[in-house]
Parts: sequence; C-alpha cells; structure tokens
Amino acid sequence: MTAPLSRREFLKAAGWTAGGVTILSGCSLIPVLPSFDGPSAGSELSWVQLWRDGRVRFFCPRAEMGQGIATGLSQVVAEELGLELGDIDCRYPRTDEIQKVAMTVASQSIEEYFEPTARAAATLRTELERRAARRLGVAPSALLLERGRFSAAGARVAFAELLSADEDALLPAAEQGRVPLLSQRAASQRRVVGRDAPLVHAERLLSGREVYSRDVRLPEMAFGAVARPPQIGAALEGFDADAARGGAGVIAVVEGPANAVGVVAETPMAATEGIAALACRWRALTPEEVAEVDRAVDVDALSVSGDLDHTPEDEGSLSVGRERATAEIDVRYDTPLTAHASMEPRSGVARVTEEGCEVWTGSQDPWFVQGHVARALGLDVERVVVHNHRIGGAFGGRLLCQASVEAAWLARGAGRPVKVQWTREEETAWNYAGPGFSHRIQAGVDADGEIAYWHHRMAGGPILISSALIPDHLHWAGDLAPDPGTRRGTDLPYRVANRRVDFADVRAPMPTGAWRGLGAAPNTFAVECALDELISAGDLDPFSFRQRHALDPRLASVLERLRAFAGWDAAQERGATLGMAAAAYKHVTFVAVAAQVSVADGAPRVEKLWCVHDCGTVIAPDRVRAQIEGNLVWGVGMAFREALVLEAGRVATTNFDGYRVARMSDVPPMEIELVSTDAAPSGAGEAAFAPAAAAIVNALARAERRRSRRLPWRASA
Repeated sequence: MTAPLSRREFLKAAGWTAGGVTILSGCSLIPVLPSFDGPSAGSELSWVQLWRDGRVRFFCPRAEMGQGIATGLSQVVAEELGLELGDIDCRYPRTDEIQKVAMTVASQSIEEYFEPTARAAATLRTELERRAARRLGVAPSALLLERGRFSAAGARVAFAELLSADEDALLPAAEQGRVPLLSQRAASQRRVVGRDAPLVHAERLLSGREVYSRDVRLPEMAFGAVARPPQIGAALEGFDADAARGGAGVIAVVEGPANAVGVVAETPMAATEGIAALACRWRALTPEEVAEVDRAVDVDALSVSGDLDHTPEDEGSLSVGRERATAEIDVRYDTPLTAHASMEPRSGVARVTEEGCEVWTGSQDPWFVQGHVARALGLDVERVVVHNHRIGGAFGGRLLCQASVEAAWLARGAGRPVKVQWTREEETAWNYAGPGFSHRIQAGVDADGEIAYWHHRMAGGPILISSALIPDHLHWAGDLAPDPGTRRGTDLPYRVANRRVDFADVRAPMPTGAWRGLGAAPNTFAVECALDELISAGDLDPFSFRQRHALDPRLASVLERLRAFAGWDAAQERGATLGMAAAAYKHVTFVAVAAQVSVADGAPRVEKLWCVHDCGTVIAPDRVRAQIEGNLVWGVGMAFREALVLEAGRVATTNFDGYRVARMSDVPPMEIELVSTDAAPSGAGEAAFAPAAAAIVNALARAERRRSRRLPWRASA
C-alpha cells in the first residue's frame, strides 16, 4: 500500500512550488511585508544636512534600540566632516523625511550602513570644500579642515558662512565620481572612528528627557485598550457595548478589523475597566483543540512526525564516513519557545485627520508600520506618516506593529488622537515567540582525529517567512520555501568531508519569528555542544581540534587568542572547570567564548566568561564591548532561565516572575578582547550570544560529568 502524501509532498508533486510563487507575486492580497532593501543609489544624501546655525543634522537611518547605532554612525559623520561627536544633531527620521530603508535587524547596521553614511557626509564635505575654496581664493587642496571651518593662508571660513542667503540648509548633491572617505583611512589617521565616544543622547537618557513612544502626549489625546482572547485562536462571538459605554470616562466602543473590539477612554484605567465591562463572549477552544495548540509547539513530537523536507547541505557520503569513524555520537538537543523580554512594552499613538494619519511609535521598521496602518484604514501609503522613536529593547520582536494599528483604528472610531500602551502581560503573551527547536546530531571522528561525518537533523519554526508576518490564508505558500532564518547556524564552520543537514520549519498555531540571532542561537548552541561531545568521545583537545578544522583563518585566530586570553591550560592544571565554544556568525564575525563554572549542592554558577571577538574594523569600541557584554549576559539567561511556557492553549509565563531572564546576581565577571582588523566592519549585536550559552553548558558537562541537553539547563536532566 502506498503511503499517503504529506501536504508538502502533495503541493510539490502538483507543481505548486513555482505556481505558488507566481500567484503570490501577482496577487492583490500580497501581505504588507517588512523592508528588505538597503538604501537606493543616492538616497543616502538626504541623511546628512548642514543647517544655517552651523549644526550638522544626521537622520540616522537605523532604529536605535540600545545597540548604540546612533553613536557609531554619528562618529562616521563626525569623522568625514572634521567635527566632534557633540557637533552632530542626530535624529530619528519620519517616514517622509528619508527614503525607505531596510528594517533594523540581523546585526547589519554597521556592516551595510557604514559606507553609505560615510559617503553622504563626505559628499557634503566635498561641496563645502568647493565653496570654501571659492570664498578664500585657493585650490581645494590648499584647505585645512578644522572643527566646523576651513582655513588657508591665514584666512578662515565657518561651515555656516558657506550657505547662501536663500539656503536654510545644505544637502549634499550627487557627486560625479567617488569621493575619498576619511573614515576608511588607516586607524592611526582617524580622529573619531575607532575611538571610544560618549553615548549619543546620553544626557537625555540620564535626565529622563529621552522620548520613547510611550512618552508621547498630544492635545486631546485619549487612551485605548483592546480585548484579548483567553486562548490562542479563540474567536470573539459577542460583547455588551452598552455596558462599556456607560462606564465613567469611556468615550467610545470601537469595532476594528479581524473581529476585534476596543474601548477609548479619558484615562488608561477607564479604558481597562471598559474592556472588562464589555464582558466579551469567546468561542473557547475544545479540549482537543487545546491539546493541539500545546502539542503543535512541542518540537520534540514534530521532529518525529513532521517532514524534514529541506536539505541545504549534502556533501560526500555519510555511509563512507561512518565506516571510517572510530568514535561516534548520536545526541539530541532541545531549546524552548522564547519571549523577546524587552524592557519597554510596545505602544502607539495615532491621529487621524482628513489629510491622513500620523503615528508615533518605536519600531525596527517604521515603513512596515506605515504600510499596515494604511491598509487598516484604507488609505494610500503616502497619507500615513510614522514618527519613529528610540526603542527600549527589541531583539527582533519590534517588527510587528499591533499597538500602532490598534491606535489608528481606535483613533478613527473615536475622532480623537488615541494612545495604546501594551502591558507587560500583553507584550509577552501576544508578541510572536522565538520558536522551539529540536536537533538530532550524529557524527564521528576517525583514527586521525578528522571529522569523518556529520549529520544534523533539525525541526524548528518559521522565522523570516514568519507565521506572524504572513496572513493565515497564505501560510501554505510560506511553507513551500525553506526558511533561511530557521537554518542559520547549521552550516558548520568546520571542515567535514561527509556532511548533511536536513530540517523542517514547522508552522505552529502560535506565531513565531525572529529572536536574537534567528536560528543562529539554537542551532549554534546545538552544534557547539554536540561538537564538544564528539571531541570528548575522541579524547581530543577542544581548541586544537576546532582550530585544525576551522574553515576561516579568522575563526582559527580567535580560538588561538582565546586559549591564551582565558589562561585555559593553566586553569586546567589548577583544577578549574572550563568549557568553550566558537561561532562564525553569518561568516563575517568570528567569536570564541570560554566559561568557568562551579556547582555547589546542585546549583550551578558561572564564575567567569572570556570572549575574543573579531568583527573587522571597529567603529565604536565601547559600544561593541557593550554589545558583547549584553550577548554574554543573554547567553547566561539562555542557558539557565529563559523558556516561554504554554498551558491550556495560552501563554502561562506572562511577566518577569514567570518568564525569567538573567538577573544581576547571575552576571559573572567578563573579559573581552576585541580583534580590530582591516576587514570591513561587520555585526556585533548577536554574534557572541549562542557560543556563550554553549560554552557554559560545555563547562557544566565537565563539572557534572554528565550533560544536560535541554535548555534551560536543569541539574536533574
């Protein structure tokens, strides 16, 4: 009897792989998607402007969410214009002030926006040089660039004096040919780039004047709240609008898209009480449906029953490798559903007028917000303007823009500006989750200490082709393409002749998406822990083994540096328990981490962490160190604490008492060595995170003489 085809197999056999793409690309129901494209040619010239008061305004094209990108890119502008960092007026642009740029994700802001930013500022400098040369009657090459002015032959002219009487501001004009970039000079010639610098907007942050979107107040502004279902997937069947309208301070009950209902009131408390007065009636899930929700996010079960229908790597012969192997492993690793756990829950303020809609929010992609609000209100995109603000932590979770969309339809219904401020519980339960992963890794080493074969099978959830971004009726199309975010980190950065990777990105009822490094975090964790087990099985040295097999010399270099930096050999001799791990994040940033741990009465403790980090040319060393420190702390949290728990079809861990992140008492001493090279700058936001968790678990395996293969780590596992 022929086995029935799975849904994916049927769609492939029927030719839907190509057909689905064709239908999607020509379909009017194409969902609003995040912005993937970098800046178009010449669009970066609008980012830097000289104003009549002599200040240089810089519209930072990246969202600032604590990573320090406003500081790093402002340093680039200052370098190119011969200014100090304090001379730069860094602002976060509205959607109508610069052209659309890609969403701020994947640690790519410095990697992809360093050169366009430098080019924009250098082009402005070139125009100023021309004007100064004419004013002083010398050749441009005779000019000396000082702080905000040019000088030659004893005469000086300030930047502001170079604007003509009819110019309020000067934008750089497109250059014919390539302008020289001062920020790409040798490190010894640079003044600002590559040096520690004060944090941009530090005074506003420390004094409480920094305006997050939750701080926005508009005249006549009211407050909105939206009814949430008691379970994932429960449907709204009815509500008592009259009871809510009779509440003190309630302005309006508004029905929104997708069978939603909300209350607008004079105060946040009145809005919350109005939601309670609605007494919403929900179609509760049946016990079978509840069981399905809970089971569907159990990736352990899905890895067995689902299709591992993507094979991104298949080289050599696994059977040949197995014949050569003298020591082998067959291990399974599991990581849980996770929440973003950013400090600032999302909020949105909207004002709807006859001209259109304005939105104030903090998003990793304000143009994504613009598109969603336009669709929700039935407006042309150009009639929606988004004011983007600094974000209090994001980690991939601030792409979705529910609060902004809710504020928009509530504002239109109430006829007043409305603010929607999510609670901590809403932020944790109704944002999308980082998917759970399960891994089965079989591998072997031969008599010469070479990796004879490596077979990695993995099941996880969609991340880039996210179930949170694609409407339900189009999920089938998203299922057909392998999700590159889900598989990130499975491509082993070590030499293996016989290797294969199979994976499935299984769509769960709960929306999943990007979480701190996408698949790189769970996948690198599993790979580096399994590799450590393989090294132990072969009785080999973890450093020299990884160095010898490293595909990139920069990975081998950070491993060599870490051995000395952490005092690995001396620590072993004095009996300290250490573990280590490494990663080649996106094959552009190379990291090695060592962890020293202790276990007392079954309670583990990380005594110290060391990290050697190579992200090419370092623009802002202090910001990069801060990023790495954050990564190491999140690694501690990933190892010991973080797990989003579902019970009875709902998220049960909705606040920091249930969803535990690393505490101050968990943070060990940390030492960081930055390797600054001539390579192009690359990302530092997520690279050290996964190897930190793996190094900790590898150290605990040595301390306990047994290994926990499921996170968060448990002594009894």
